[in-house]
Amino acid sequence: MKAPGVEIELNGLDGLNPLGYLAALGALCVAHRTGEREARLKWTRQATWRPVLTGLALTERGELCRQMAAVLRGKDVPEEADKIRAAAKSVFEVAKTCVKDKRVEIQKRKLDKQERATALEQELAPLEAEREIRREEFLAALRVAVPSPELALGQRIDCTSDEYRSHAEDSFRDAGSRNRDAIDLLAAFANESVTDRGKVVPTPFCFITGSGHQFFLETVRQLMALVTPERIAEALFEAWRYRDEKLSMRWDPMDNRQYALLDRDPTAADNRSQTVWMANLLAYRSLCLFPLVMQRGALAATGWSLSREDRPWQWTWPIWEFPIGIDCVRSLLQLRELQEARPDHARLRALGVSAVFRASRIKVGQGANFKLNFTPARGV
Repeated sequence: MKAPGVEIELNGLDGLNPLGYLAALGALCVAHRTGEREARLKWTRQATWRPVLTGLALTERGELCRQMAAVLRGKDVPEEADKIRAAAKSVFEVAKTCVKDKRVEIQKRKLDKQERATALEQELAPLEAEREIRREEFLAALRVAVPSPELALGQRIDCTSDEYRSHAEDSFRDAGSRNRDAIDLLAAFANESVTDRGKVVPTPFCFITGSGHQFFLETVRQLMALVTPERIAEALFEAWRYRDEKLSMRWDPMDNRQYALLDRDPTAADNRSQTVWMANLLAYRSLCLFPLVMQRGALAATGWSLSREDRPWQWTWPIWEFPIGIDCVRSLLQLRELQEARPDHARLRALGVSAVFRASRIKVGQGANFKLNFTPARGV
């Protein structure tokens, strides 16, 4: 009879915090990727809900963190390739700025309809064509300078349906039963059948949309360059000290720092937003458990209620006390009962669910300068 394996409590993670919960799922996914095929996850009730990895062959936290670090870093990127990527990105950013400035400049002229159409065709169109050329050059440079294939989409999830399908096909050809991270993440990023203005609609987990020059995939790429076993251990096993600046995926309700609710300017040097880098990166890896599909012509995301005009997206997650593997976790997250306004707890308990929590995705700010955040969790 096979031994039950080692249990390691991830006492730095809080199941009531969306970021902590996602990081726990990510830890399971990454442990599985290291070769811990018998790894399981359960939750234990303390002052809050704490995750526990079970069924591990490793007996030491330090070795677990070292193996996780090797997975989270991804492949090595040659220094020269990264320099080419950075240079191509700079040129692309200049081309984007030229298009933006020209569009504003034309608008300020207050031209009549015919004059405006002429200006757009003769002045703006060539700049847009140049921008697309520079974009293609940047994406080509990015493809050979990313530590993980899904990041070759660009800085953010804003490609066309055809481009998205091409990336998915490439990842599918390279995938195997033990190496399907990229294709699973792409399945969680978007669905090629759901588009808006010619671009795929990103997952509701995409809280970074360009405000403050921060981008979803670019942030992940930068986080992967900061991986160390010590930082992973700090995220998993220590009380979070929030000492890492920037590079937040904004999944922690603590990221909702509204000016009116603070005693100091949130942009001041001594009051900037801080986070836990490796908790964010581990949480990102959990997205492979949240695939997207098209439902009634709209985007349907695992764990999320469909957005309506009278309420924002809402994300619901279950807590369980028996150790289950990654495939069972994936199924549990998709339970339809979780999306009910008042879930049937008797039925959920029969399925092993001990508690259910929910948070809303809220938008703070106006125009292009807005932030997306989670509200604190509430039991449902």
